[in-house]
Amino acid sequence: MPLINGSVSYRKFALADDLPKDFSENLQNNLAKWAFREIDPQKNPEMSVGWVNALNPTDTKLGVEKVMRGKYIILGMRIDKKSLSGAMLKAQLNEAIRAALRERRARKMNREEVAGLKETVKAQMLSHVSATTSLFEVVWNYETGDIFFSSQTEKTCIEFMDLFEETFKTSLMDINLAARADAYIERTGVDVDLETLETAQFGL
Repeated sequence: MPLINGSVSYRKFALADDLPKDFSENLQNNLAKWAFREIDPQKNPEMSVGWVNALNPTDTKLGVEKVMRGKYIILGMRIDKKSLSGAMLKAQLNEAIRAALRERRARKMNREEVAGLKETVKAQMLSHVSATTSLFEVVWNYETGDIFFSSQTEKTCIEFMDLFEETFKTSLMDINLAARADAYIERTGVDVDLETLETAQFGL
């Protein structure tokens, strides 16, 4: 748990809206609904995202006693993803097209048939590929609304925001440097307009 016990880069978020009134009562049910599930070839053949126990990424049974630590909610976010080589997919598709043409005595395939064959080939290839797993940590002070997420990668942060908003029915704000500066100005009453500031040059 580097976010809790060690040093790690993180991205800070805050709640954009008030929590629903039934937040506490529905916490466990909402976590169960959006808990991580293994990749399903029929529903999500390439990627699966969901909540796990921050201390055990194979534990998806998230009772309140596992995630709440005083004023904090501590969660793990797990992403399993299967990837294919574009070149290998193209090669396998071409082989499948040649085989199909031999069976139909060289009658050309239309665009829809090729697209359908591509999906079939892709599904077959994905079934033989092991998923790679990425784990992230979330520390949420639900009294202040501050949320810390153990990644700064844009795509991963978007996945986190989507999952969080679906689970807890509230929106998030990305607290970047400009937002922190605005908050500081508002809190301290400093008379400055960030939009009028010019870049400072530093040197020896």
